[in-house]
Amino acid sequence: MKEYSPVGKVFQTLKTGLDELGGRKAENWPFTAIRLDNRNTLVSLRHGNNVVEFGPRREVVWDVNNSHMGGKFADSCGSQRLANGNTVVGTQAVNKGISMIEVTPDHKIVWTSDHPLAAGVHQFHILIANGKPAPGMPLK
Repeated sequence: MKEYSPVGKVFQTLKTGLDELGGRKAENWPFTAIRLDNRNTLVSLRHGNNVVEFGPRREVVWDVNNSHMGGKFADSCGSQRLANGNTVVGTQAVNKGISMIEVTPDHKIVWTSDHPLAAGVHQFHILIANGKPAPGMPLK
């Protein structure tokens, strides 16, 4: 995965086929990459069913995958880091009827969305939670 400067030069490259992520055979294809407030980069790795946070030296500082989620990820596409440190992941292929999962930094599931129509989620944005703007969202 490559990040480009405003003038079109490659700023940095993040390798998603790392051995610690299962190597190339894991098919960790990037779908969403978000620069976090701490300057790390959160990347959803679609076919590998993995969400990884890369640090400033391109190292894996956190990840969550199906080994942590009991197989609930199915093409992890969109992801969003919440102000409380949890991560919400949308799954496109909908495995076991689950299309979204919120997970804590220590891999505990907070909630899942299992809509009866089982629509897959490519991308999403959480702006309001419990009727109030989510922390960090400038909504009025």
